[in-house]
Amino acid sequence: LRQLKNNLTAGPLSATAQEAVAAVLSPAEQALFARLSFADQWHSVRVLGDLRGAGYNDPDLLAAALLHDVGKTRYPLTAWDRTVIVVGAALIPRWAAQWGAGPAEGWRRPFVVRARHPAWGADMAAATGARVAVVDLIRRHADKPGGAAGDEALRALQWADDQN
Repeated sequence: LRQLKNNLTAGPLSATAQEAVAAVLSPAEQALFARLSFADQWHSVRVLGDLRGAGYNDPDLLAAALLHDVGKTRYPLTAWDRTVIVVGAALIPRWAAQWGAGPAEGWRRPFVVRARHPAWGADMAAATGARVAVVDLIRRHADKPGGAAGDEALRALQWADDQN
């Protein structure tokens, strides 16, 4: 319900949030960030804030925090689409995963976006010249939690994303 409310009521970023984004992202990355819906922009800024609040300051991690969901812009999702994804993944996770494996068409499109947005976003970030570590974090942010031993940046990104 919180996510639905955020999707329905989000407006443009505040000047303070815009400054935070500009301090982390290159101009090309900022243009990519601007393609996100207002709700996704705010989500990403909250992820950034949680990471900073927890003491993280790695530039690659912070950039990935802002760009991790940019792949969703390939096939924009409505608030209803997002609700279906969350409910489907919670109630019938195996089916939701299967539906995400097909083409991004028809009623399965939201599940495909959920499944493939990390790879799409990584490719989009790479095309802007984003650093390799940023692209890698975007690509893996929705992997099973934890990552490999010593992969603190991925665990941190997943933790902050899950908080928001």
